[in-house]
Amino acid sequence: MICKLCNEEKILVKAHIIPEGFFRSLRHGSIVPEIHSNTKGVFPKRSPIGVYDKNILCEKCDKYLGLWDEYAQKLLIQNFSESNSVYNGSTKVAYQINSYDYKKLKLFFLSLLWRASISSQPFFKKIQIGAHENILKEMIRNSNPGDPYDYTVSLAKFSNPRIKEMLDPHTTRFSGINYCQIYLTGFVLYIKTDKRKPPAFLEELCLKRDPPFWIILRDINEGKDGKILKDIVLKAIQKK
Repeated sequence: MICKLCNEEKILVKAHIIPEGFFRSLRHGSIVPEIHSNTKGVFPKRSPIGVYDKNILCEKCDKYLGLWDEYAQKLLIQNFSESNSVYNGSTKVAYQINSYDYKKLKLFFLSLLWRASISSQPFFKKIQIGAHENILKEMIRNSNPGDPYDYTVSLAKFSNPRIKEMLDPHTTRFSGINYCQIYLTGFVLYIKTDKRKPPAFLEELCLKRDPPFWIILRDINEGKDGKILKDIVLKAIQKK
């Protein structure tokens, strides 16, 4: 089959869209993590290693993207610390990352969105980005992270530490600007898929070449997705 990154006819591999490490951190002993849908009537599914697609990448290209995957997993999971917390008085409002590699981190986020957009897996069916797909592909092939306002990246984190479930990614808008929203083990990734500048309230909170990188703290009671995750946590507690 044809690899969708190098365009060569090769044997394709089981390529993860969201890296396996983000699912591994969801496991509690023998309990297998679940992925949930925002769509009414779609039931959760257990997924021990996440969602993969065996029809998109050859081994060489999968390993190429894997370098950025490994970097992001170390930064956001293995080495992430509460010492990064930022407070307004006694209230935690954000996290601040003071050391990161802009190129590696941005390319991880871009490759994540691209993989989601080309996958035929039902979990990613709401990610439809049209012409952006080919633009992202060329940026990835050339290891080009673009400027901060090219496919602007913002990251949030749910304030409740129990929130580690995965919801299916989807498109959204902020002040009329198009974004894609992807969930990553308690984090929520927002990537702008719009030629216009990001909204003013996100402009200073996006990933830039120079630190710091601000991660917004999200209240679980805000938004439809927060309420869905809150219900999941409450049901899990009631089962104990």
